[in-house]
Amino acid sequence: MTLFDPNSAEYLGPLAQLEKGLAPSEGISLQAAEAALGQVADGVIVTDASGIVLYANPLISEMTGNLVGLLPGQPLNEGLQLCDIQGASLPSPLPDAPVREVPSMREIQAYILRCDGARAPLEVTLQVMALWDAGTLKNYVLVLRDTSAAKRVSTRLSWQTSHDALTRLPNRQYFERALQKLLAQCVDKRQHHVLLYLDVYQFKVINDTLGFVAGDQLLVQLVALLQHNLCSADLFARVGSDEFAILLRDCTLGEGGRVVARLRDAVQAFSFEWEGNSNRVAVSIGVVGVDCFTSNASQLLASANDACCSAREQGRNRVKLFGGSRKVLERRRETTWVAEIHAALREDRLILYRQPVISLKGGRKLHHYEILVRMLGRDGGVISPGLFLPAAERYGLIEEVDRWVVRRVFHYMAREQKIGVPRASYAINISGISLGDDTFAGFVSQELVETGIAASRVQFEITETSAINNLERALVFIHKLRAAGCSFALDDFGRGVSSLAYLRQLPVDFLKIDGSFVRNMLEDEIDSAMVSTIDHLAKCMGISTIAEYVESPEVMEKLYRMGVDYAQGFGIAPATGLPVIGD
Repeated sequence: MTLFDPNSAEYLGPLAQLEKGLAPSEGISLQAAEAALGQVADGVIVTDASGIVLYANPLISEMTGNLVGLLPGQPLNEGLQLCDIQGASLPSPLPDAPVREVPSMREIQAYILRCDGARAPLEVTLQVMALWDAGTLKNYVLVLRDTSAAKRVSTRLSWQTSHDALTRLPNRQYFERALQKLLAQCVDKRQHHVLLYLDVYQFKVINDTLGFVAGDQLLVQLVALLQHNLCSADLFARVGSDEFAILLRDCTLGEGGRVVARLRDAVQAFSFEWEGNSNRVAVSIGVVGVDCFTSNASQLLASANDACCSAREQGRNRVKLFGGSRKVLERRRETTWVAEIHAALREDRLILYRQPVISLKGGRKLHHYEILVRMLGRDGGVISPGLFLPAAERYGLIEEVDRWVVRRVFHYMAREQKIGVPRASYAINISGISLGDDTFAGFVSQELVETGIAASRVQFEITETSAINNLERALVFIHKLRAAGCSFALDDFGRGVSSLAYLRQLPVDFLKIDGSFVRNMLEDEIDSAMVSTIDHLAKCMGISTIAEYVESPEVMEKLYRMGVDYAQGFGIAPATGLPVIGD
């Protein structure tokens, strides 16, 4: 089996497969020679004495317009079609059979007939060198030079922008284009292909412990190993730092399963040797079937990646077929929200709601509002935060959302202040990612100064989980903004297992009792006891309590008798959009 990717401008057979006599010199390794030939701006072909191709560098496939290029074992006459300026075919630059007398070097002016037919024949200067050994013709070396210097540079740049420099495989953009082209041609229901997504297990560990050079060499060796177990029709690409995609053309899932087993077995038997140490690696493989019912290359890659993630979660060298499992589908839905969140921020389609928090004592008056964010759909409908905020958190967009909310709320409060309407206080939820950002407190302080609102009207809610996970940063954030006059609430208190251990360290003004205890406290004595215990603990520490999910007057009355200070929920009032006020 040949070591090449027939669907790219990859080298078509390593120089190591040639006779030792072809080594450039005793002082240059075959690997160095191959790397050098891969970077030159001329096409290079090596054949045996009978004209059978032994090696062709990457530029040959670009010059001929054939993604497969010239294959080792293929007669040169079949893969290289030359013509004159009128388009008439020229004879092969090599004789049909070995001859006793042939010039050591010849130069020919010709045109290459491109296989893709997309462009006109390419004008080249062709140098043919004959290599002799002890009177015996051993090899031919052909050097094809594009007579247009600009074209030569363009061809090289074209290859570099579509391929990975380290592994010399096609990159993600090239792979997606090829996959989309295949999908456009896939109209027969009987036609099947298989997409594989591979993730190298512990690649980061090797990078961190042995260095980036070792990591690069690991990938190069793995690519060669995997290529050895693929056939000529397979498209192999590097789509991430340690992620690869393989398209098995005209392949059923059953046949693809055998290829996957072969790849996995090869990796399991592989040992990466570096500086006297032997390192075992593994791969996780996601598998997706491709047929005429699939139409989007990006979505297919995302599905294959999801399957690969599921395989990785199950352990080393695992394979997962994308089957629409609940977890995979949830992750897939989240990825589709990423573009929508970006668009909503860009198009100003996030909207703010508020829900009142009332005092349970002294007439049950409004104490403050909690700010809640929603998204306005393209159809005008309001989208619940539970649909898009998890995706914003998973894919690193939540901080941008937090900053948008802070900026909008502060400007709204400034307009209230300007026109003299009753000035309410507002509680804003802060994500763990923003809490861990050492620039976020400065951003909030700057917004307070620019809008001129009273800091005493601002409360920030942080969950106990995010506070504990970012304890050092959380303390800095809280101390800085409390000093400015803001107050803080610890949200969802009681849900985590470390609440009591960390509560003493967090200087908060309010504890929000987790709604899972409040909702069923009339029917469940344990939930009721939890609410009472949390309230008692807070009182001992001088902290006020807020009960969430108050859904009936009976629950509100029981909370009042327990001594809970504040309450919010649908039993009091649902969340509504911010009222429109003038400038």
